[in-house]
Amino acid sequence: MTEADVVVTRDGAVGIVTINRPQRLNAVTPDAGDRLAAAFAAFEADPGIRAVVLTGAGRGFCAGADIAGDVGNARDVLIETWNPLVRTMQALEIPIVAAVNGVAAGAGVSLALACDLRVAAESARFQLSFTKIGLLPDAGLTWLLPRTVGLGRANELALLGRDIAAPEALQWGLVNRVCADGEALNTAVALAQEIAGLAGSVTSVKRAHRRSFESTFGEQLDFEADTQGWLQQQPDFAEAVAAFAEKRPAHRAPRTPGRHP
Repeated sequence: MTEADVVVTRDGAVGIVTINRPQRLNAVTPDAGDRLAAAFAAFEADPGIRAVVLTGAGRGFCAGADIAGDVGNARDVLIETWNPLVRTMQALEIPIVAAVNGVAAGAGVSLALACDLRVAAESARFQLSFTKIGLLPDAGLTWLLPRTVGLGRANELALLGRDIAAPEALQWGLVNRVCADGEALNTAVALAQEIAGLAGSVTSVKRAHRRSFESTFGEQLDFEADTQGWLQQQPDFAEAVAAFAEKRPAHRAPRTPGRHP
C-alpha cells in the first residue's frame, strides 16, 4: 500500500511505515494520521509481520501536527486524529521500533515514544516547545514521557520546553540506540528483524510491561502466572524445547493475531 504522504513497505517479517512529507519535516495532517493508523492496523492483522518500524522521509522524523494555514480546534484535532493514532500504536500486539532519522518535535515526540524501542541518528533532536507557545504536551505525551524517562526528567523537558540531542537522549533513556547519521532506518530494521526472529512471547512481554504501571504487584504476579501457563501450551515453546534438545535453530510458528491473553 502506498499513499503520497504515507509509504508502507516490508522487509521479510518486518513492516516499515514511512511518513512521506519531507517538505514539511513530515508534519502530519489529519488524513495522513488516519493512513498511519490504518497502516499499523493492517500490519497487526498480517500473520507474516512480527515487528514494525516507523520512520520519516528526508531529514526529519516528524514535526508533529501540520499547522500550516488554519490550525483548527486543537481539541477536535487531538480527538479525531492524534488520539486514535497513538491508541492504535499503544494497543498493537507486535513491537514497534522508531527510526528517528532527524528532528522529532511536538506530537512527533509522542509518535516516537508510542513505539516500544527507539533508534536515533546522532544529529536527531527531540523538541518539546509546548509551554513556549502556551500549550501542554499532548497526543499522549504527558503519559508516555514520565513512564519513559521518569517524572523529574519529564518535568525538565516539558516544563522548560527543552530541546534534547540524541546523545543526551540516550543517557536519559529516551532512546535505546544512537547510530551514525543516515543509518537510523537500517539500524532500526536490523533491530526489528532480531525481534521478528524471537518467539511470539514478545507480545506477552510488551503487554506485561505496559499493564504493570496500572497493576498492583499481586495482580502482576497473577498475570505472569496465567500468561506463562498459556505460553507453555503454545507451539513456540514446544519447538524451542525440541530445537534445544536437537541442537538446531528453532522454527517459528506463524503469528496468530489476537490470540495472546
